[in-house]
Amino acid sequence: MAGLGAVAVMTACGGSDSGFADESADDIVKAAKSDMGDLTSVKVSGDITSGGQAISLDLQADGDGNCTGTIGIGDGKAELLGVDGTTWMKPDDAFWQSFAGGSADQIMSMVGDKWVVIPDTADSLTQFCNANDLLDQMLKDENDGSTYKKAGTDTVDGDDVVKIDNEDPENGNSTGYVLVDDPHYLVKIEKTDGEDTGTVTFSDFDADISVEAPAEDDQVDLNNLTG
Repeated sequence: MAGLGAVAVMTACGGSDSGFADESADDIVKAAKSDMGDLTSVKVSGDITSGGQAISLDLQADGDGNCTGTIGIGDGKAELLGVDGTTWMKPDDAFWQSFAGGSADQIMSMVGDKWVVIPDTADSLTQFCNANDLLDQMLKDENDGSTYKKAGTDTVDGDDVVKIDNEDPENGNSTGYVLVDDPHYLVKIEKTDGEDTGTVTFSDFDADISVEAPAEDDQVDLNNLTG
């Protein structure tokens, strides 16, 4: 996922929007980075590969650990739900088969259709339920000597954008799409070069997220099921 990130240094500094597309690529990137950093919530959608693994995302998250949406890995998919920093998942059978292997059938029989508590560890799915962690993953700046060049203008969902090519000799090239209007959010990343590829869009900026924790009897903690 980090391979998609070098484009992420795109953030614009506000001010008058007239002539924004005429600013330098570096200034557009700086301008976008600031505005994305001020977000309280964001929706991330798209399909990427990371380490050869196909991943699909359709998640909305805020900075307080509230989230709702789905994540797909390989042929499996899991609903994610986060409330105040506690995260649950409800995977389908294909998800369990991919990640639990020979224990999948036993786990599925114990879990059924309940929500599974996800441990809050650095490499767990909880990182997808915090907007700050999510943006860090998707928009990581590798500081590896990549350069930025303007690639004209376009539209994304009817909004005018500036296209910025990120030439990254280590992770592969990508293109970011930055809103011409203030705030200058990064709304799309495309990466077709390098090991990690895919397309991701960003939307529903600063939208309120209404979520409720599952009922106690609709939750399962796998740690309490192991003998």
